[in-house]
Amino acid sequence: MNGFDVVIFGGQSNMQGQSEALLSREPVPSAFEYKFLSDEIVPLRDPAGEDIRRDGTAGYPFREGTEQSAWLADHAAGSACYGHTSLIPAFCARCAALTGRRVLAVPCAKGSTGIADWLPGTDGWRILAGKTAGALRRVRDIGMVTSVSLVWLQGESDAIAGRSKAYYKEKLRSLADALARDAGVERVGIIRVGHFTHDARDGEIIEAQRELCREDARFWLLTELADMLEASPGYMNPHVEGHFGARGLTLLGKAAGEALARVLPGRETV
Repeated sequence: MNGFDVVIFGGQSNMQGQSEALLSREPVPSAFEYKFLSDEIVPLRDPAGEDIRRDGTAGYPFREGTEQSAWLADHAAGSACYGHTSLIPAFCARCAALTGRRVLAVPCAKGSTGIADWLPGTDGWRILAGKTAGALRRVRDIGMVTSVSLVWLQGESDAIAGRSKAYYKEKLRSLADALARDAGVERVGIIRVGHFTHDARDGEIIEAQRELCREDARFWLLTELADMLEASPGYMNPHVEGHFGARGLTLLGKAAGEALARVLPGRETV
């Protein structure tokens, strides 16, 4: 149990967590979270993530009554909205159970972001790269880094903007290149985006993600469960259209965590 699988959770609101309920605050066995603002490793539990301003200082959580445009302008990354459930604890619980190792979650997501908002030269990149570097340094103080992965759930904003398949593939490859170079990220697990615009624009992003996973050995398609969840109102947030609810995020996290565990090196029980 000396090793840690370090998993960076990147993307926009469905990764940040924008569900309607908090299902549990119990800590996840063998799972931890790196907190950038305090530079510490803590037990993982909901709500996961941190509210970090663009300059790297502490921000404020998105709660009832928060003015959305002001929060988005102020922040580079956020904790789960309203203090509710995200997919991260369910993901890490399943991954740790299958590998027999500890998981360190590094949440760095923010609603309404396009993929370009995370590339080198942006505030998003500075927080993403800085938080990842801090997590790896702290892990090496107490144990061994067994693997480093990015799990990515993003694309709704690029669909809204009408980005092409070629554009999205090129930007996501650029992000993977930068994270491999600067943070040693070995693989990118894709939680395939769902349908947000409900027209051909969604198809451009979905096919971009599928093609990358077929063409580039660094990319793994972890789950396409979004389609089933979107067809079942009980798995969606009834208050925010296009966003998974707490039950949906839990299922999505379990499926994706199992899929990542099966491609990590040195797994014990898979």
